[in-house]
Amino acid sequence: MRRFAFSAGACFLLLAVQLGCSTHASRLASPRGHFYANNLTGAQLELDKLAADPKGDSSVVELDLALVDLFAGRPEQAESRLRSVRDSWEAQRSSDVIGQTASLVTDDSRSTYRGEDYERMLIGVFLTLCSVFSDGVDAESYSLQTLRMHEQLVMSRHNELQDEADTQPQYDYCLPAFAPYLRGVLKEATHANYDDAGRMYHRASLLEPGFDFSQDLDRVTRGRHSQPGNGVVYVFALVGRGPVKETRRAEVTSQALLLADQIVSSVGEYSVPPTLAPVKVPHIVTPPRPFDLVGVSVAGLAATTTLPVSDLGALASKTLEANMPKTIARAVARRIVKKGAVYAAKDRLSSTSELTSVLLDAAGVAWEATEKADTRCWGLLPREIQVARLELPAGQHKLHLEPIIASKPIATGVNRDIIVADGRNTYVLTYWPDSQAVGQVLVR
Repeated sequence: MRRFAFSAGACFLLLAVQLGCSTHASRLASPRGHFYANNLTGAQLELDKLAADPKGDSSVVELDLALVDLFAGRPEQAESRLRSVRDSWEAQRSSDVIGQTASLVTDDSRSTYRGEDYERMLIGVFLTLCSVFSDGVDAESYSLQTLRMHEQLVMSRHNELQDEADTQPQYDYCLPAFAPYLRGVLKEATHANYDDAGRMYHRASLLEPGFDFSQDLDRVTRGRHSQPGNGVVYVFALVGRGPVKETRRAEVTSQALLLADQIVSSVGEYSVPPTLAPVKVPHIVTPPRPFDLVGVSVAGLAATTTLPVSDLGALASKTLEANMPKTIARAVARRIVKKGAVYAAKDRLSSTSELTSVLLDAAGVAWEATEKADTRCWGLLPREIQVARLELPAGQHKLHLEPIIASKPIATGVNRDIIVADGRNTYVLTYWPDSQAVGQVLVR
């Protein structure tokens, strides 16, 4: 009997060691570092190795690879990766019984990662961008799908919260203002859907009141895309390093206890105590913005600057906080199931040996110590999406883009030749995680 107790304790401790050996953040730190250092080849090689040896984070590895592909000038390949992850997440959301059960005896990282709601919205945004910078055929379709998915998410949350009088889902839940704004840009470019464009700009203005959409709304109200002989250049700048997840301890709320009771009652005869110690949960950390705006010069003359349309760090934080009661509830349920398993093991052993009891208690403590918050996330997202719009005469132009703080450049910036067509849009996309742009400056 004692040998069995020693074996059980050893198994629990071995599990603790195995689960603590590697974390999502440590696995992705090196390839993401290569990306930020503008070593896209190194980032791709390391991410490819991780993709070949998935440890529950294959989807976020693919999402990071999609951004590597995009800024290496391969938007079609990036689009393919994004579609694959999007479809996989949609399929997994219907059921993941094995993963959810495994997470009750380990932690959330053992279940299949199905993405945060803000990440699902941003997949739609980047699918739209990938199409814009390739053949453009599916751009409008992707933008519409993104907004429809948002409606479904809000409806789903409404159904979850309808019994809670003080809690209602918000129209801005997990949706970046850039999503409707980009759809408005595409609609305006048709010269025939100004009303639709106006509705999209208005929706974006509700989501991001700090951005001045008055010129966009005035333009579409008068039905004028650009002056005759001119075209429009849109500069989309991804600025700063985006939101990542870290672990913190959270107090257990009454709402979380109620949800936890529903979870544990579905897997066995467990009861939820009225109070519990704090549990480990993920929270969003976003690095500081490296500079204010991107200055845009044409033929050596300052023309305009980008302005922030979406703060993805704030969006991620709000999304996680909105779902925090469910996250805490799962952590509470795991703690109860783990304690219950230890008590059940003691009962089955039917041993009065104090040593056996101590060993099982120690194994139980070690088992609980393996609990980790799920910090998997799309780590190569930017902090902000900024936009500049300028109207230029048709023809070839030389753009210069540079990061600025307090109206002063802080780095040399990048140059790019563009061709502007009469009455049409030209799109420019850059990524500035720090004061230097990474990858290519994409133009379409």
